[in-house]
Amino acid sequence: MASEIKEKFKGFLQSKQNKTKLLFVAGIVGILMILLSEISFTTDKKKPETEVTSISYSDYVNELDDKLTDLISSIDGVGKCKVMITLKNTTESVFAKNTQNNQTESSYSQNDEYVIYDGENGDSPILLKEIFPQIEGVAVVCSGGDNIVVKEKIIQCVSSLFNISSNRISVSKISADY
Repeated sequence: MASEIKEKFKGFLQSKQNKTKLLFVAGIVGILMILLSEISFTTDKKKPETEVTSISYSDYVNELDDKLTDLISSIDGVGKCKVMITLKNTTESVFAKNTQNNQTESSYSQNDEYVIYDGENGDSPILLKEIFPQIEGVAVVCSGGDNIVVKEKIIQCVSSLFNISSNRISVSKISADY
C-alpha cells in the first residue's frame, strides 16, 4: 500500500505542470498558516502587569485575627478562643517618583513627580510596593488561659509568629458566661 502511494506521488511529481501546482498550493497553505497564527481565538484579556491588587485595612486585620484564632485554637489545651490584634499604623503605599534636584550656591530645591501610566480606568500612579502595618500587640482570651503551660505555648507561638516581645502578648481565661 505504501509503495503504491510512493509510485503515484513520483508519477505526479515527474510532470513540470504538477510540480508548479504543488508549489502553488504549498505557498497558499503557508500564507494561510501565517494569517491564522495572527488571529487570536481567546477572549481572555490579561491585566497589565503593573496592576497590583490590594486588600483593605479592615480585611487585613480580620484575616490576621481569623488565622491566628485558628492557629491558637489548635494548640492542645486552649479550647474556645478569641483573639484581638492591634497594629501600629495603617498600610503604606509606595509609588514610583521622578525626583529632580536643583542646587545653586545659595539655594536648593527638589521637585518630585509621580510616574503615571495610562490604565483601563484612566491615569494611575505606578505602585511599587505596599507596606503592611506592624503588629503592636495581641490579646488572647481562651478556655485554657488559666493554665500556665498553655499560656506559655500561646505566648511563644504568637511571639515567634509576629516577632514581637512577650510583654506585648496578653493571655487570659475566657469568662464562664461566654
